[in-house]
Amino acid sequence: MGNFSKQREEIKQAVLESENHPTAEEVYHIVKQKHSTASLSTVYRNLNLLSELGMIRKIYMPNGCVRFDGALYQHFHSVCLKCGKVFNIDFCLDGLYQAVEEQTGMQSVQYCLIVEGLCTDCQ
Repeated sequence: MGNFSKQREEIKQAVLESENHPTAEEVYHIVKQKHSTASLSTVYRNLNLLSELGMIRKIYMPNGCVRFDGALYQHFHSVCLKCGKVFNIDFCLDGLYQAVEEQTGMQSVQYCLIVEGLCTDCQ
């Protein structure tokens, strides 16, 4: 396995093992703690590639920040407006795809729902 593949695997594992939906900078610090030689640009490049390959998910936050998620099943997120912590929300929006198709004619709809509020630690 080449060095690039090893770095990519370290970056992927950092996202998969994280529970806080890390930013690219946070992933960089995680892999650097493991004595990786990955640069910040390498982390960004690999996070984008892993996202394009469907191995991790990019989350576009309302504040413009991009975070990464290893959970690939359909779910949503909530974010604390004070501390910025991101939580998974599991619920079903049955009928949304059908309603969008009926009302707009669009097919293969992707959607993102982010609920903002204050977490229990910040209340």
